[in-house]
Amino acid sequence: MNVLKEKRLISISRKLNFPSALLLLFVFVISSCKTVDIRTDYALQNNTPSDIEKGKKLLKNAYLEMGYDKFENTTNYEVSSLFKWKFPWTMMPMNALPGNKGKNIRFRFSTNDFNGQVTYLDGRKKGKTYGLQSWKDYRFTKKEDFKTRKSKRYNWGLATYHYVIEAPMRLLGADIIRYAGEKEFNGNQYDVVYATWKQDAPHKEHDQWLVYINKHTGMIDLTEITINDFFLPMPPGMKGATILTERKLTANGSYLPSFVTIQLGKPKSSEKYVYTFELNDYKFDAFPKEELFPIKELEPIGDAKIILSK
Repeated sequence: MNVLKEKRLISISRKLNFPSALLLLFVFVISSCKTVDIRTDYALQNNTPSDIEKGKKLLKNAYLEMGYDKFENTTNYEVSSLFKWKFPWTMMPMNALPGNKGKNIRFRFSTNDFNGQVTYLDGRKKGKTYGLQSWKDYRFTKKEDFKTRKSKRYNWGLATYHYVIEAPMRLLGADIIRYAGEKEFNGNQYDVVYATWKQDAPHKEHDQWLVYINKHTGMIDLTEITINDFFLPMPPGMKGATILTERKLTANGSYLPSFVTIQLGKPKSSEKYVYTFELNDYKFDAFPKEELFPIKELEPIGDAKIILSK
């Protein structure tokens, strides 16, 4: 940010209330950032059959080490969650599930696709359920109070948190997987695997993933990702994030996310976050799967993804 632009921004912000000024600063800063490409130097320089084989083997071993083969055999699951947003991010229009800040919610998901629901357990939306079925969204407060909607926000939120939980098994189906080198983070050593779809270089339709596999435990502790299809138009500087993941053993023998930290950009200290969310009390196949498919006329589309920003 040069001095002249900074002075102009300060002058304008003095005429606005605090939230508006903060939002203006936020938009200015991120608009000045460059396009995100998270491929490591190793991934950019190496694309041999042995790199592909090693990357796929590392991902598959992590999948097995965390018991995702047991998880994948479930039909559906549910899990409670509590979100905490950090200032100043709490002032920004970034929340994909409005009303979740500091409130208890309950997710219910169909395993290995994009069908799911979130129910608010307290707060101003207590009792309301928002759902996603074959990329069509709906809401109901009671069974007789049901309606379909058109909300990119809830579509993105439900699909994203669904995928964050299931990523270790679903990334195995990526079109491009290869070894991306070694990294050190928080005193731990990691093998890194690069994954994406269709084409190697950054593109709008699909995200890039860097998966950090702990050399000691064999588990996935964090991932770097691009976010090319957010529910709001965002400049390139907001399209890179880090997901720090703590895991706990669940009842079916799988190590699933228990505490997730979302950061902007590259991995950093866990105290530097945009928001966090807890995941606890996983239950597997505890409700009829049909409850996730209330729109009877919709054909199932499984793991297929649509582009929300079109």
